[in-house]
Amino acid sequence: AKDGKIYASSHGTLYTFNRKGKVLWKYETSGAFCTSPTLGYDLIYFASYDRNIYCLDDEGTLYWKTKVSDMIKLPLAIWDGKIFAVSQDARIYAINPLLGSLIWQKKFTDDELMMPAFHPDFMLLANYKGELAAISFQNAQIRWAMALPAAPTTSPIVLKDSFFIGTEEGLMAYKIDTLECIKYLEGQRIAAIVPTALGLFVATDKKLVKLVPQ
Repeated sequence: AKDGKIYASSHGTLYTFNRKGKVLWKYETSGAFCTSPTLGYDLIYFASYDRNIYCLDDEGTLYWKTKVSDMIKLPLAIWDGKIFAVSQDARIYAINPLLGSLIWQKKFTDDELMMPAFHPDFMLLANYKGELAAISFQNAQIRWAMALPAAPTTSPIVLKDSFFIGTEEGLMAYKIDTLECIKYLEGQRIAAIVPTALGLFVATDKKLVKLVPQ
């Protein structure tokens, strides 16, 4: 939501509502599904199963669209002046947000990737197999890679000098400079993690826990 407007996708169509729920405009794609929209630069970005990434202005007019090689089901991310898209074939696309031109693309793994997380110096990518890598968002070079002790259940989250990721065997917290790991809720499956201004909410299959900095 932004400036009194609510943006939502349904099947292959993006809708825009006012605060009273009236449809202001809709944009239909040829795909059966499209991602949740991402807002930035006074524009609206989303991907469709027709293998296009779309950019619309606030009136619903097409600003640009870019064809990619595979379908994208994760929401697009904006960071470092780029749009990042993760396709189902585990390929990463970095796209100019104003022109729609491809800056770089790279395939790091054969396993499906989770939603990336961003540190000021790199992008964190994890796949469902438990492989985690820090990637330069300028040139797609791998800075470091590691294997998680258990299969991940959530995308990673970066908070200041640490990053967190939920797994089948608990919440893993890593110091970014040393990769030292601290385990929380060990032996419990993590269902979701949500950052807040003063800590982190962690949901297991049975309870909700709030972690705060020491």
